[in-house]
Amino acid sequence: MSLTRLASLLERPLVVREALAPCDAIVVLGAPLAPGDRLSTVLDERVRAAAELFARGGAPVVVVTGGQTRGAGRAEAAVMAEALVARGVPAAAITVEDRALSTIDNARFVRALVGDRVRSVWLVTQPFHGRRARRVFRAAGFDAHVWHIADSVQYRDRRRTLRWLVREYASWIALLARRRDRQLDR
Repeated sequence: MSLTRLASLLERPLVVREALAPCDAIVVLGAPLAPGDRLSTVLDERVRAAAELFARGGAPVVVVTGGQTRGAGRAEAAVMAEALVARGVPAAAITVEDRALSTIDNARFVRALVGDRVRSVWLVTQPFHGRRARRVFRAAGFDAHVWHIADSVQYRDRRRTLRWLVREYASWIALLARRRDRQLDR
């Protein structure tokens, strides 16, 4: 089986496609920075997609979320905020959450930051990560939707995608195991 066929088969249950509708906020999920505290290919893609979604009227606010990981000198969210401004998103429209180190942290910390004033959100992440991110954000009380990045690196670099998919399925198993453990504790 080719890499492309295998990746397509594995990603099919994970990818979410939703029509554009206005939400209260766009949430851009973090990922590790490139050396020199620059946007990685993955983060650059998320920032570009979020700026386009903002320009199309997806939401009046953009929340960037991501802490300082893998020896970086800065938080992912701070670098993403600067890149969004460079892409035309007004600084006043950007909220920075700079502590999150996981998707669960993203949801918890964004909820704490925005309170009840934000109900519906667009999540901007790579397609393979969308379904789990949506589930986690819904568990945090958001009406969460996934913005599909149709030209994602996920569709261009299949070898890299297979590694991401394996990690994503492992993350699903961990998420579901935590949920089961919480139910058993009741």
